[in-house]
Amino acid sequence: MLVGHYSASFVGKAAAPGVPIWVLLLAAQLVDVFWAVFVLVGVERVHLDPALPSNPMVLESIPYTHSLLGAVLWAGAAGFVVARLPALGGTRWAGIVVALVVASHWALDLLVHRPDLTLWGAPPKLGMGLWDVPWLAYGIELVLVAGSAAFYARRAQLSSRARRGLAIVAAGLLVLQAAAALGPVPATAAELALSAAAVYAGVAYAGLRMERWAAPSA
Repeated sequence: MLVGHYSASFVGKAAAPGVPIWVLLLAAQLVDVFWAVFVLVGVERVHLDPALPSNPMVLESIPYTHSLLGAVLWAGAAGFVVARLPALGGTRWAGIVVALVVASHWALDLLVHRPDLTLWGAPPKLGMGLWDVPWLAYGIELVLVAGSAAFYARRAQLSSRARRGLAIVAAGLLVLQAAAALGPVPATAAELALSAAAVYAGVAYAGLRMERWAAPSA
């Protein structure tokens, strides 16, 4: 799953309006941010199989980022930081919401991953494998993004300017998903990790710009 993870960000923003949207967008992919780093330094292992449908990744060893225990620990750390920094939210509730957004990553991955997720870094390996049904996997991502963005817009009673900004970001995410599905397979796992990290940073920055643009003082 790629952009479907951002659905948790929009729901989280509706629940905790004081948390900047870029924080929530980054939180949704925090597990994969560290996955990219760990792949680059050789702590976790992945190789690519272009013959696989929808997603070419064969995730050989990902115990620190994609075990349920690992996801919960990353979530707890992120929530702790956010709860203590006013610029990121600065309240216990903000920390709880961000922690839930981070933890949602594992639950959403469970839908699409082939059996490569674990509970604590050891078998059994879990995953419903919807990546092997490309149209269904893409449809789930589309519904998650569109539905969560609409929920946030309605719940937050956004201004027309903010709604336009949100619509642009949501549409951009869906285009990004299509590009990831239809584009060329990266040549190496390192190239994949670098491109993924760039995408996560770019989406968070787009959220920052959108929120600033839509602010009443803008």
